[in-house]
Amino acid sequence: DRVTVLRKGRLVATVPAAGTTRAELAELMVGREVLFTSRRTPQEPGEVVFAVAGLRYEDGRGRVRLKDVTLQVRAGELVGVAGVEGNGQFELVNAITGLLKPTAGTIEVAGEDVTAAPVLERRRHIAYVPQDRGRMGGSLPASVVENAIMTHHRLNAELVRWRGLLLDNGAARRFTDRLAEAFAVSMPSRSSPLRSLSGGNQQKVILGRELLLDSPFILLDQPTRGLDVGSIEYVHDQMLAMRGAGRALLMISANLEEIFMLADRIVVLHRGEIVADVPVEQASIEQIGRYMLEGNDATL
Repeated sequence: DRVTVLRKGRLVATVPAAGTTRAELAELMVGREVLFTSRRTPQEPGEVVFAVAGLRYEDGRGRVRLKDVTLQVRAGELVGVAGVEGNGQFELVNAITGLLKPTAGTIEVAGEDVTAAPVLERRRHIAYVPQDRGRMGGSLPASVVENAIMTHHRLNAELVRWRGLLLDNGAARRFTDRLAEAFAVSMPSRSSPLRSLSGGNQQKVILGRELLLDSPFILLDQPTRGLDVGSIEYVHDQMLAMRGAGRALLMISANLEEIFMLADRIVVLHRGEIVADVPVEQASIEQIGRYMLEGNDATL
C-alpha cells in the first residue's frame, strides 16, 4: 500500500504505492531525475570490428549448445543479444573470451583471428564485463587497487618495474585514483576490500578497469544486473559514450527494455541459434518476445 524509500541509510520518503510513478520513485531513490527513455543518438557505424562466423559448440555429451552462429559488430555500434537464459548465451560469451573452445567456426577482432588465441592475448583486443562481478569480474576479498589493476598489470608497462617482475605500488595507486575519479567510484579507501563497496560501486570499478583497456571491442554480460537505478543509468551512459567514441559493443541482457533502450541492432538466441537479427527501429518487444519463445517457428 505504501512505499518507504531509504537513501544512504536515511529515510527520505513514504509515499502511496498507487499514486506514485516509476520515475517519481526512482528520483526519490537516487536524489535526482532518472531518465528511462533511450538516449541513443543516431550514428553511422564504421568498419566491422568483431565477427564470428559459423561458430559451433558441442558440450562433453555431444549436445549442440551453439549452432552455426554468425554475427558482426561494427565500430560505433551496440548490438544487444536477447533470449531466454540458457539458450546459448553462456557458451557464446565463454567462446568469445577463450574459456570454451568452439567445435567449429572463427572469431575475429579488429581483423585478427583470435579463435585459437589464449585468454591473455584476447584481452589485448577485448574488454569484458562479466555478469558475476564477485566471481568472474573481480575478487571480493582483494583490495580496490588489486581489482582495478587486474589485466592492466600484464598489459601496461607503467604499472610494473624490474622488467615486469615487480608491481610499482605507487603507479598502481595513481591508476586506481584515476579510475575512481573518472568513473565516480565511492570507496572508503584504495586498500578497502572490494566487498566493502556497494554493488554499484563494485560494478564501476570493473567497468572502469575494462574501459580503460582501450580495447576496440567491449563484451558486456548482464551489465546492470542487481544494480540500483542510479548505477544502472550511470552504466548505460558509459556504454553510450563508448559507442559514441567508436567502440564496438556486444551486450547480453535478459532485460528487453534495456536492450531496446541502448541497442542499434537486436539479435535473438534460441536454442543456441540466431533466429533474428533486426535493427531496433524495425523491432517491437512483442516481436522479439515471440522469437525468444518460439525461435524460427515464430509467426509475426
